[in-house]
Amino acid sequence: MDTTKNTSSDYHIFDVCSKIEARFAELYQYYGDIFSEDYDASKLWKKAALEEENHLSQFELADRLYRWSDFAVTVDLERAQRICKKMDMFLEHVRKVPPTLETALIKAIEMEEALVDLHMTTAVIFSDGAVQKLFKAMAGADREHIQSLKEYLTVINSKEYCINA
Repeated sequence: MDTTKNTSSDYHIFDVCSKIEARFAELYQYYGDIFSEDYDASKLWKKAALEEENHLSQFELADRLYRWSDFAVTVDLERAQRICKKMDMFLEHVRKVPPTLETALIKAIEMEEALVDLHMTTAVIFSDGAVQKLFKAMAGADREHIQSLKEYLTVINSKEYCINA
């Protein structure tokens, strides 16, 4: 990989993606708070918030490592910046008009699935195999929170949940 191909916007992707992950962590923490009367829901959201903070830490680490390792950016910086702005607006909106638990789950799943390419293991590819392996190992330690969100959505839509709620 040739470092001369990296532009200043390539380096900026770490900051923008970090901000997106921080917004998701903030959103999920907020959901954990507003759904605190439902222990399982609150626990799910707070766990998802911690996983987003882990993603944020991965980008912060990559921001320190890129100076010593060649890399390629696989996502469009302008798209990432638009997403970051949309996340700011979305956070503002849900704070003014809190969603139902079902709506929060549906929207979170939709956003996570639409933005999967912005996670560290797919947004940036390091030429140093050891560095790339490090990030894959860190990502592997994450619990698949999209699947957890989907499973909980199924639970709350079941008759059993409605009867016990």
